[in-house]
Amino acid sequence: MRLDNMLLAEGVAGPEKGGGSAAAAAAAAASGGAGSDNSVEHSDYRAKLSQIRQIYHTELEKYEQACNEFTTHVMNLLREQSRTRPISPKEIERMVGIIHRKFSSIQMQLKQSTCEAVMILRSRFLDARRKRRNFNKQATEILNEYFYSHLSNPYPSEEAKEELAKKCGITVSQVGHVCYIYDMDSSWVT
Repeated sequence: MRLDNMLLAEGVAGPEKGGGSAAAAAAAAASGGAGSDNSVEHSDYRAKLSQIRQIYHTELEKYEQACNEFTTHVMNLLREQSRTRPISPKEIERMVGIIHRKFSSIQMQLKQSTCEAVMILRSRFLDARRKRRNFNKQATEILNEYFYSHLSNPYPSEEAKEELAKKCGITVSQVGHVCYIYDMDSSWVT
């Protein structure tokens, strides 16, 4: 329930699936009437939030479709099996309940990872305390772009680390260190 409330408050989830109004209001409130530099940051924030929202809804639809397809498949198997042995409605109901509980736990993981991504995004763009930079702005943007485009699996392979290192002008070891720090505090160090 708490995850649902957070996703609603951030404009990621909601009846219209577009959300956004709460996120835009949060970004505007956080800017406190600041100058154009902040408005660029907040438009970036809204764009990244929109990307998170799109990924969330795409994955949610996939899970719902997979759950329905799997439930239908199991029901068909049970119907076929009922030709050789009697299967009670209670047994069918129990199997469907098990399937739905499993898919609900998967959805909960999706909600948790989406909430984590939103909190990282908020800390990145809306938290004024995060002004320290360990890498130049371009390297930071490349690392952040990689993270946001790989939300479902943000840890790069060795080949991806080498590619990121070349693009950022840093060592593979530094890319690995950034991944380790991300794992420890759930945000890219910038």
